[in-house]
Amino acid sequence: MFDNTPLLYLTQSLWRDEAFSVLVASPGGFETIRITSSDYSPPLYYLFLHYWMLVFGKAEITIRVLSLIFFIGFLYIFYQFAKAIFKDKWAKVSLLLAAFNPMLVYYAFEARGYSLNILTTTASMYYFYINKPLPYIIATTLALYTHPYTVIVPVVQGLYLLISKKLTKEKIITMVIPFILYTPWMFVIADQLTRTEKMWMWPINLTLILSVLGNLLIGYEGTPGFLWKYTIILSVTVFVLYIFAISTKKRFKQNILFFLWVFVPLAIVLIISYFKPIFVNRYLITVSSAQVMLLAIALKSIKTVIIKRLLTVFFFGIWLYSLYFLPPYIKKVDVRTAFAQINTIANEEDFVYANTPLVFFESVYYYKNPTKVYLFNPQHIILPNYLAIVLIPNKVHKDFFPKYPARTFMIYEDGHYEIFSGFPDINK
Repeated sequence: MFDNTPLLYLTQSLWRDEAFSVLVASPGGFETIRITSSDYSPPLYYLFLHYWMLVFGKAEITIRVLSLIFFIGFLYIFYQFAKAIFKDKWAKVSLLLAAFNPMLVYYAFEARGYSLNILTTTASMYYFYINKPLPYIIATTLALYTHPYTVIVPVVQGLYLLISKKLTKEKIITMVIPFILYTPWMFVIADQLTRTEKMWMWPINLTLILSVLGNLLIGYEGTPGFLWKYTIILSVTVFVLYIFAISTKKRFKQNILFFLWVFVPLAIVLIISYFKPIFVNRYLITVSSAQVMLLAIALKSIKTVIIKRLLTVFFFGIWLYSLYFLPPYIKKVDVRTAFAQINTIANEEDFVYANTPLVFFESVYYYKNPTKVYLFNPQHIILPNYLAIVLIPNKVHKDFFPKYPARTFMIYEDGHYEIFSGFPDINK
Protein backbone atom coordinates (compact mmCIF):
# COMPACT_ATOMS: atom_id res chain seq x y z
CA MET A 1 0.00 0.00 0.00
CA PHE A 2 2.80 2.43 0.89
CA ASP A 3 5.55 0.92 -1.29
CA ASN A 4 6.02 4.07 -3.36
CA THR A 5 5.91 6.54 -0.50
CA PRO A 6 8.16 7.30 2.49
CA LEU A 7 5.42 5.85 4.71
CA LEU A 8 6.92 2.49 3.75
CA TYR A 9 9.89 3.40 5.95
CA LEU A 10 7.55 3.91 8.90
CA THR A 11 5.44 0.77 8.47
CA GLN A 12 7.82 -1.87 7.13
CA SER A 13 9.34 -4.71 9.13
CA LEU A 14 12.22 -3.77 11.43
CA TRP A 15 15.61 -4.56 9.97
CA ARG A 16 18.65 -5.77 11.85
CA ASP A 17 20.07 -2.41 12.99
CA GLU A 18 16.68 -1.18 14.20
CA ALA A 19 16.12 -4.34 16.21
CA PHE A 20 19.62 -3.88 17.60
CA SER A 21 18.62 -0.38 18.73
CA VAL A 22 15.68 -1.79 20.67
CA LEU A 23 17.79 -4.48 22.34
CA VAL A 24 20.55 -2.03 23.30
CA ALA A 25 18.10 0.56 24.63
CA SER A 26 15.91 -1.86 26.58
CA PRO A 27 17.98 -2.19 29.78
CA GLY A 28 18.78 1.54 30.02
CA GLY A 29 21.25 3.27 32.31
CA PHE A 30 24.75 1.91 32.78
CA GLU A 31 23.92 -1.39 31.10
CA THR A 32 23.04 0.39 27.85
CA ILE A 33 26.24 2.42 28.14
CA ARG A 34 28.23 -0.77 28.76
CA ILE A 35 26.76 -2.41 25.67
CA THR A 36 27.49 0.57 23.46
CA SER A 37 31.05 0.73 24.79
CA SER A 38 31.52 -2.72 23.27
CA ASP A 39 30.03 -1.56 19.99
CA TYR A 40 30.93 1.48 17.86
CA SER A 41 28.18 4.04 18.48
CA PRO A 42 27.99 6.42 21.46
CA PRO A 43 25.04 5.91 23.83
CA LEU A 44 22.95 9.08 23.56
CA TYR A 45 20.33 7.86 21.08
CA TYR A 46 19.88 4.56 22.92
CA LEU A 47 19.30 6.36 26.22
CA PHE A 48 16.65 8.55 24.61
CA LEU A 49 15.06 5.47 23.05
CA HIS A 50 15.04 3.64 26.39
CA TYR A 51 12.88 6.26 28.10
CA TRP A 52 10.75 6.68 24.99
CA MET A 53 9.94 2.95 25.03
CA LEU A 54 9.17 3.04 28.74
CA VAL A 55 6.40 5.54 28.02
CA PHE A 56 5.19 4.52 24.55
CA GLY A 57 6.17 0.87 24.16
CA LYS A 58 8.19 -1.06 21.59
CA ALA A 59 5.88 -1.21 18.58
CA GLU A 60 7.63 -0.63 15.25
CA ILE A 61 5.89 2.62 14.41
CA THR A 62 6.23 3.90 17.97
CA ILE A 63 10.00 3.53 18.12
CA ARG A 64 10.39 5.09 14.68
CA VAL A 65 8.31 8.11 15.67
CA LEU A 66 11.12 9.14 18.03
CA SER A 67 13.40 9.60 15.02
CA LEU A 68 10.64 11.53 13.27
CA ILE A 69 10.45 13.90 16.26
CA PHE A 70 14.21 14.46 16.05
CA PHE A 71 13.78 15.19 12.33
CA ILE A 72 11.10 17.78 13.08
CA GLY A 73 13.48 19.33 15.59
CA PHE A 74 16.14 19.39 12.88
CA LEU A 75 13.76 21.16 10.50
CA TYR A 76 13.09 23.82 13.14
CA ILE A 77 16.81 24.47 13.69
CA PHE A 78 17.44 24.34 9.94
CA TYR A 79 14.75 26.98 9.38
CA GLN A 80 16.22 29.25 12.06
CA PHE A 81 19.60 28.79 10.41
CA ALA A 82 18.16 29.63 6.98
CA LYS A 83 16.48 32.77 8.36
CA ALA A 84 19.81 33.90 9.84
CA ILE A 85 21.45 33.47 6.42
CA PHE A 86 18.83 34.72 3.99
CA LYS A 87 16.69 37.07 6.10
CA ASP A 88 13.82 36.74 3.59
CA LYS A 89 11.29 34.26 2.19
CA TRP A 90 14.06 32.14 0.67
CA ALA A 91 14.41 30.60 4.14
CA LYS A 92 11.06 28.88 3.51
CA VAL A 93 12.32 27.50 0.20
CA SER A 94 15.36 26.17 2.03
CA LEU A 95 13.13 24.55 4.63
CA LEU A 96 11.15 22.76 1.91
CA LEU A 97 14.38 21.53 0.33
CA ALA A 98 15.33 20.01 3.67
CA ALA A 99 11.87 18.65 4.49
CA PHE A 100 11.62 16.69 1.22
CA ASN A 101 15.25 15.69 0.80
CA PRO A 102 15.20 11.89 0.17
CA MET A 103 18.31 11.12 2.23
CA LEU A 104 17.10 13.04 5.28
CA VAL A 105 13.54 11.74 4.98
CA TYR A 106 14.70 8.12 4.84
CA TYR A 107 16.49 8.34 8.18
CA ALA A 108 13.68 10.40 9.69
CA PHE A 109 11.73 7.11 9.77
CA GLU A 110 14.48 4.75 10.92
CA ALA A 111 14.94 3.63 14.52
CA ARG A 112 18.59 4.63 14.58
CA GLY A 113 20.48 7.66 15.78
CA TYR A 114 21.00 9.40 12.43
CA SER A 115 18.03 11.75 12.77
CA LEU A 116 19.32 12.81 16.20
CA ASN A 117 22.74 13.25 14.60
CA ILE A 118 21.55 15.76 12.00
CA LEU A 119 19.57 17.62 14.67
CA THR A 120 22.54 18.01 17.03
CA THR A 121 25.18 18.75 14.38
CA THR A 122 22.98 21.31 12.63
CA ALA A 123 22.28 22.92 16.01
CA SER A 124 26.04 22.98 16.69
CA MET A 125 26.65 24.73 13.37
CA TYR A 126 23.77 27.14 13.88
CA TYR A 127 24.85 28.27 17.34
CA PHE A 128 28.43 28.46 16.10
CA TYR A 129 27.26 30.69 13.23
CA ILE A 130 25.25 33.09 15.44
CA ASN A 131 27.92 33.01 18.16
CA LYS A 132 25.93 31.61 21.10
CA PRO A 133 28.58 29.85 23.24
CA LEU A 134 26.42 27.99 25.79
CA PRO A 135 23.89 26.51 23.31
CA TYR A 136 26.86 25.70 21.06
CA ILE A 137 28.61 23.76 23.84
CA ILE A 138 25.45 21.81 24.66
CA ALA A 139 24.61 21.01 21.02
CA THR A 140 28.18 20.03 20.13
CA THR A 141 28.55 17.80 23.17
CA LEU A 142 25.28 16.05 22.36
CA ALA A 143 26.41 15.70 18.74
CA LEU A 144 29.67 14.05 19.80
CA TYR A 145 27.67 11.50 21.78
CA THR A 146 25.51 10.57 18.78
CA HIS A 147 28.05 9.33 16.22
CA PRO A 148 31.87 8.94 16.06
CA TYR A 149 32.17 10.87 12.78
CA THR A 150 30.78 13.98 14.46
CA VAL A 151 34.28 14.83 15.68
CA ILE A 152 34.85 16.21 12.17
CA VAL A 153 32.30 18.99 12.74
CA PRO A 154 34.48 21.02 15.18
CA VAL A 155 37.35 20.51 12.72
CA VAL A 156 35.23 22.23 10.06
CA GLN A 157 34.43 25.04 12.46
CA GLY A 158 38.09 25.53 13.37
CA LEU A 159 39.12 25.65 9.70
CA TYR A 160 36.44 28.23 9.04
CA LEU A 161 37.72 30.45 11.87
CA LEU A 162 41.26 30.20 10.50
CA ILE A 163 40.21 31.03 6.93
CA SER A 164 37.97 33.91 8.00
CA LYS A 165 40.58 35.15 10.51
CA LYS A 166 38.08 35.02 13.36
CA LEU A 167 39.95 32.62 15.62
CA THR A 168 40.19 34.06 19.14
CA LYS A 169 41.10 32.72 22.55
CA GLU A 170 37.47 32.81 23.64
CA LYS A 171 36.36 30.79 20.61
CA ILE A 172 39.10 28.22 21.17
CA ILE A 173 37.99 27.73 24.77
CA THR A 174 34.35 27.41 23.67
CA MET A 175 35.27 24.76 21.10
CA VAL A 176 37.47 22.80 23.51
CA ILE A 177 34.84 22.44 26.25
CA PRO A 178 32.70 19.89 24.32
CA PHE A 179 35.78 17.72 23.86
CA ILE A 180 36.49 17.91 27.58
CA LEU A 181 32.92 16.75 28.22
CA TYR A 182 33.48 14.03 25.62
CA THR A 183 36.63 12.76 27.37
CA PRO A 184 34.98 9.72 29.03
CA TRP A 185 33.98 8.36 25.65
CA MET A 186 37.43 9.05 24.19
CA PHE A 187 38.77 6.32 26.47
CA VAL A 188 36.13 3.99 25.08
CA ILE A 189 37.16 4.88 21.51
CA ALA A 190 40.81 4.28 22.38
CA ASP A 191 39.90 0.82 23.66
CA GLN A 192 37.82 0.12 20.54
CA LEU A 193 40.75 1.07 18.31
CA THR A 194 42.89 -1.58 20.00
CA ARG A 195 40.26 -4.11 18.91
CA THR A 196 39.97 -2.80 15.36
CA GLU A 197 39.57 -5.52 12.76
CA LYS A 198 38.47 -5.85 9.16
CA MET A 199 35.09 -4.19 8.70
CA TRP A 200 32.21 -4.89 6.34
CA MET A 201 32.51 -1.66 4.32
CA TRP A 202 33.39 -1.89 0.64
CA PRO A 203 36.53 -0.16 -0.69
CA ILE A 204 35.93 3.11 -2.48
CA ASN A 205 36.43 3.49 -6.22
CA LEU A 206 36.35 6.25 -8.82
CA THR A 207 32.63 5.77 -9.51
CA LEU A 208 31.81 6.31 -5.84
CA ILE A 209 34.00 9.41 -5.62
CA LEU A 210 32.43 10.93 -8.73
CA SER A 211 28.88 10.19 -7.57
CA VAL A 212 29.20 10.77 -3.83
CA LEU A 213 27.56 14.21 -3.73
CA GLY A 214 24.57 12.96 -5.66
CA ASN A 215 24.37 9.76 -3.61
CA LEU A 216 24.27 11.72 -0.37
CA LEU A 217 21.57 14.02 -1.73
CA ILE A 218 19.09 11.31 -2.69
CA GLY A 219 20.19 8.48 -0.35
CA TYR A 220 21.38 6.21 -3.17
CA GLU A 221 23.57 3.24 -2.18
CA GLY A 222 23.79 1.27 -5.40
CA THR A 223 20.31 -0.18 -5.94
CA PRO A 224 19.09 -0.10 -8.69
CA GLY A 225 22.48 -0.26 -10.40
CA PHE A 226 21.66 1.86 -13.44
CA LEU A 227 21.36 5.02 -11.30
CA TRP A 228 25.13 5.43 -10.84
CA LYS A 229 25.52 7.39 -14.07
CA TYR A 230 22.71 9.72 -13.05
CA THR A 231 24.10 10.39 -9.58
CA ILE A 232 27.43 11.24 -11.22
CA ILE A 233 25.64 13.83 -13.36
CA LEU A 234 23.83 15.12 -10.25
CA SER A 235 27.16 15.32 -8.39
CA VAL A 236 28.79 17.35 -11.14
CA THR A 237 25.77 19.66 -11.31
CA VAL A 238 25.68 20.43 -7.60
CA PHE A 239 29.47 20.75 -7.44
CA VAL A 240 29.33 23.51 -10.06
CA LEU A 241 26.59 25.21 -8.06
CA TYR A 242 28.59 24.92 -4.83
CA ILE A 243 31.60 26.56 -6.49
CA PHE A 244 29.29 29.28 -7.73
CA ALA A 245 27.96 29.79 -4.20
CA ILE A 246 31.39 30.71 -2.85
CA SER A 247 32.62 32.55 -5.93
CA THR A 248 31.29 35.98 -4.98
CA LYS A 249 33.76 37.86 -2.79
CA LYS A 250 30.96 39.69 -1.00
CA ARG A 251 29.64 36.53 0.70
CA PHE A 252 32.71 34.30 0.52
CA LYS A 253 33.46 34.33 4.27
CA GLN A 254 29.88 33.34 5.05
CA ASN A 255 29.40 30.69 2.40
CA ILE A 256 32.79 29.03 2.86
CA LEU A 257 31.51 27.59 6.16
CA PHE A 258 28.93 25.49 4.34
CA PHE A 259 31.39 24.56 1.59
CA LEU A 260 33.80 23.28 4.25
CA TRP A 261 30.94 21.49 6.03
CA VAL A 262 30.30 19.52 2.84
CA PHE A 263 33.80 18.80 1.62
CA VAL A 264 36.02 18.47 4.70
CA PRO A 265 34.16 15.44 6.15
CA LEU A 266 34.00 13.88 2.68
CA ALA A 267 37.70 14.44 2.05
CA ILE A 268 38.74 13.03 5.43
CA VAL A 269 36.57 9.92 5.18
CA LEU A 270 37.38 9.21 1.52
CA ILE A 271 41.13 9.62 2.06
CA ILE A 272 41.07 7.28 5.04
CA SER A 273 38.91 4.86 3.04
CA TYR A 274 41.64 4.64 0.42
CA PHE A 275 43.70 2.77 3.02
CA LYS A 276 40.95 1.34 5.26
CA PRO A 277 37.31 1.41 4.14
CA ILE A 278 35.18 3.49 6.52
CA PHE A 279 32.81 5.16 4.05
CA VAL A 280 29.07 4.54 4.46
CA ASN A 281 26.43 6.98 3.21
CA ARG A 282 24.50 7.19 6.46
CA TYR A 283 27.63 7.81 8.53
CA LEU A 284 27.95 11.10 6.64
CA ILE A 285 24.32 12.15 6.84
CA THR A 286 25.34 15.53 8.27
CA VAL A 287 26.97 16.22 4.90
CA SER A 288 23.53 15.76 3.35
CA SER A 289 22.04 18.47 5.56
CA ALA A 290 25.01 20.73 4.75
CA GLN A 291 24.49 20.09 1.04
CA VAL A 292 20.87 21.17 1.26
CA MET A 293 21.88 24.47 2.86
CA LEU A 294 24.72 25.03 0.39
CA LEU A 295 22.39 24.20 -2.50
CA ALA A 296 19.86 26.74 -1.17
CA ILE A 297 22.64 29.35 -0.97
CA ALA A 298 23.74 28.56 -4.53
CA LEU A 299 20.20 28.83 -5.92
CA LYS A 300 19.63 32.08 -4.04
CA SER A 301 22.84 33.51 -5.53
CA ILE A 302 21.60 33.12 -9.10
CA LYS A 303 20.62 36.55 -10.38
CA THR A 304 18.56 35.48 -13.39
CA VAL A 305 15.11 34.79 -11.96
CA ILE A 306 13.96 32.29 -14.60
CA ILE A 307 17.12 30.18 -14.22
CA LYS A 308 16.79 30.29 -10.43
CA ARG A 309 13.18 29.12 -10.60
CA LEU A 310 13.87 26.40 -13.16
CA LEU A 311 16.76 24.96 -11.12
CA THR A 312 14.74 25.11 -7.92
CA VAL A 313 11.87 23.23 -9.57
CA PHE A 314 14.42 20.79 -11.03
CA PHE A 315 15.78 19.85 -7.61
CA PHE A 316 12.34 19.62 -6.05
CA GLY A 317 11.45 17.32 -8.93
CA ILE A 318 14.46 15.09 -8.19
CA TRP A 319 13.50 15.00 -4.51
CA LEU A 320 9.88 14.04 -5.19
CA TYR A 321 10.73 11.49 -7.88
CA SER A 322 13.31 9.84 -5.59
CA LEU A 323 10.75 9.69 -2.77
CA TYR A 324 8.42 7.85 -5.19
CA PHE A 325 10.90 5.73 -7.14
CA LEU A 326 13.44 4.53 -4.55
CA PRO A 327 11.36 3.09 -1.64
CA PRO A 328 10.58 -0.29 -3.30
CA TYR A 329 14.29 -0.78 -4.03
CA ILE A 330 15.42 -0.14 -0.45
CA LYS A 331 12.59 -1.94 1.29
CA LYS A 332 13.79 -4.12 4.18
CA VAL A 333 13.32 -7.89 4.26
CA ASP A 334 9.92 -8.76 5.72
CA VAL A 335 10.56 -11.00 8.73
CA ARG A 336 7.48 -9.70 10.52
CA THR A 337 5.14 -11.83 8.40
CA ALA A 338 7.10 -14.99 9.17
CA PHE A 339 6.96 -14.32 12.89
CA ALA A 340 3.27 -13.51 12.78
CA GLN A 341 2.82 -17.09 11.57
CA ILE A 342 5.40 -18.57 13.96
CA ASN A 343 3.90 -16.84 16.99
CA THR A 344 0.48 -18.26 16.09
CA ILE A 345 1.58 -21.90 15.96
CA ALA A 346 4.53 -22.00 18.37
CA ASN A 347 4.16 -23.46 21.87
CA GLU A 348 5.95 -22.31 25.00
CA GLU A 349 8.56 -25.06 24.68
CA ASP A 350 9.38 -24.26 21.01
CA PHE A 351 12.56 -22.52 19.92
CA VAL A 352 13.60 -20.10 17.19
CA TYR A 353 17.02 -20.52 15.61
CA ALA A 354 18.40 -17.73 13.45
CA ASN A 355 20.22 -19.34 10.54
CA THR A 356 22.55 -16.32 10.33
CA PRO A 357 23.53 -13.53 12.72
CA LEU A 358 22.05 -11.10 10.18
CA VAL A 359 18.54 -12.11 11.30
CA PHE A 360 19.20 -12.80 14.99
CA PHE A 361 18.16 -9.41 16.42
CA GLU A 362 14.91 -9.34 14.45
CA SER A 363 14.17 -12.81 15.79
CA VAL A 364 14.63 -11.67 19.38
CA TYR A 365 12.43 -8.64 18.73
CA TYR A 366 9.58 -10.46 16.97
CA TYR A 367 9.42 -13.86 18.70
CA LYS A 368 6.89 -13.98 21.53
CA ASN A 369 9.40 -15.79 23.75
CA PRO A 370 12.72 -13.96 23.13
CA THR A 371 14.58 -16.03 25.74
CA LYS A 372 14.23 -19.02 23.41
CA VAL A 373 15.93 -17.44 20.41
CA TYR A 374 19.33 -18.82 19.47
CA LEU A 375 21.88 -18.57 16.67
CA PHE A 376 22.41 -21.81 14.79
CA ASN A 377 26.18 -22.13 14.46
CA PRO A 378 27.14 -25.79 13.95
CA GLN A 379 30.53 -24.84 12.48
CA HIS A 380 31.40 -22.78 15.59
CA ILE A 381 32.28 -19.78 13.46
CA ILE A 382 33.83 -16.90 15.42
CA LEU A 383 31.80 -13.82 14.57
CA PRO A 384 33.51 -10.49 13.86
CA ASN A 385 32.90 -7.56 16.21
CA TYR A 386 31.04 -5.53 13.58
CA LEU A 387 28.15 -7.99 13.83
CA ALA A 388 27.48 -6.56 17.31
CA ILE A 389 28.52 -9.77 19.03
CA VAL A 390 28.09 -8.02 22.38
CA LEU A 391 24.42 -9.02 22.00
CA ILE A 392 25.18 -12.47 20.54
CA PRO A 393 27.15 -14.08 23.38
CA ASN A 394 28.43 -17.66 23.17
CA LYS A 395 25.55 -18.97 25.28
CA VAL A 396 23.06 -18.26 22.46
CA HIS A 397 25.11 -20.19 19.89
CA LYS A 398 23.71 -23.66 19.24
CA ASP A 399 25.09 -26.56 17.22
CA PHE A 400 22.24 -28.99 17.96
CA PHE A 401 18.46 -29.04 17.99
CA PRO A 402 16.35 -29.50 21.14
CA LYS A 403 14.85 -32.88 21.97
CA TYR A 404 11.33 -33.90 21.07
CA PRO A 405 8.60 -32.66 21.60
CA ALA A 406 10.10 -29.17 21.28
CA ARG A 407 10.14 -27.80 17.76
CA THR A 408 12.65 -25.47 16.15
CA PHE A 409 11.61 -22.67 13.82
CA MET A 410 14.62 -21.92 11.64
CA ILE A 411 14.42 -18.35 10.31
CA TYR A 412 16.52 -17.39 7.30
CA GLU A 413 17.96 -14.08 6.15
CA ASP A 414 15.44 -13.74 3.32
CA GLY A 415 12.52 -13.93 5.77
CA HIS A 416 11.30 -17.49 5.20
CA TYR A 417 11.36 -20.23 7.85
CA GLU A 418 11.33 -24.00 8.28
CA ILE A 419 10.04 -26.16 11.12
CA PHE A 420 12.16 -28.99 12.54
CA SER A 421 10.77 -31.52 15.02
CA GLY A 422 12.89 -33.82 17.17
CA PHE A 423 16.26 -34.58 15.59
CA PRO A 424 16.21 -33.73 11.87
CA ASP A 425 18.79 -35.02 9.42
CA ILE A 426 20.77 -31.81 9.82
CA ASN A 427 22.03 -33.12 13.18
CA LYS A 428 23.61 -36.22 11.68
